[in-house]
Amino acid sequence: MSPLQVVSNSSPKYAQTNNLNGIPPNLVLKSSDSDLFYVHTHRLNSASTNKFQGHTAATNDSVVDVPENSQILTIILDIIYRNPSAAEDLAPPFPFDILAAAISRLSVYGVDVQAQLNLDRSNVDSTVPTQPVFQALYSHAMTHPLQIYILAAHYNLESLAIAASSHLLGLHITELTDEQAEAMGPVYLRRLMLMQTQREEALKKILLQPPYPHPSTPECDVLNQKTLTIAWPVIAANFAWDIRADLPSTALERILSSLAGYVSCEQCKSSIEEQVARIIIEWESLKVTI
Repeated sequence: MSPLQVVSNSSPKYAQTNNLNGIPPNLVLKSSDSDLFYVHTHRLNSASTNKFQGHTAATNDSVVDVPENSQILTIILDIIYRNPSAAEDLAPPFPFDILAAAISRLSVYGVDVQAQLNLDRSNVDSTVPTQPVFQALYSHAMTHPLQIYILAAHYNLESLAIAASSHLLGLHITELTDEQAEAMGPVYLRRLMLMQTQREEALKKILLQPPYPHPSTPECDVLNQKTLTIAWPVIAANFAWDIRADLPSTALERILSSLAGYVSCEQCKSSIEEQVARIIIEWESLKVTI
């Protein structure tokens, strides 16, 4: 620590004017790249179990060196202060790796990641504002779904894991590295595998449902329609090789609708089209998250 001096490179977010509910800051943190952060010991202590690694024990008007660069320290403080601007500041194109690195440092300062970032607010004081950094993480789910899912699984951030899982329908589980699987843990790895296999098995069952028969006509009687009813499961079984958890509805509809071209009866064609529409509705209604 060193006596407080006037330095020009103070953090824009946590400047000397950083009052909290009218209370001025009483501690200055200095990052490894010499930026100054004016903070409140009571706010840091409220989120920390070790007095922010002992730094809040410093006397007033002291500058405390913190072994984090200004980017990492800003994110850590954004999480503790629940800074509203973080939702936009840390969203893409902000580098996800830096955001994840900051989160990994929270435990050093006695900050519980699960308590700070979990979106489940059933056991949270309603007066506590929502966590903008969660929203920033959520916004990275589309561009970094696997990394977000691993981070969420590692810290048991249920809501974030669910959000990321919807972008992992097409993930090839066998391509996960040992390090990724270990970081994800057995519980969330199993849930990811179940999400995919359950969707695939559900689609197989949906496809086995043949088109509804239509009233007999001179051109297409019960026997003619029975041929289609028998052939349908065979066609579905052949199609099973193309089934995957992330199969687009448009691709499914295109493949199934082409079957109408193999029958001459217009009513049979209509029955096929109606069945395809029902299949698409059922497919789109299936759960797409863990």
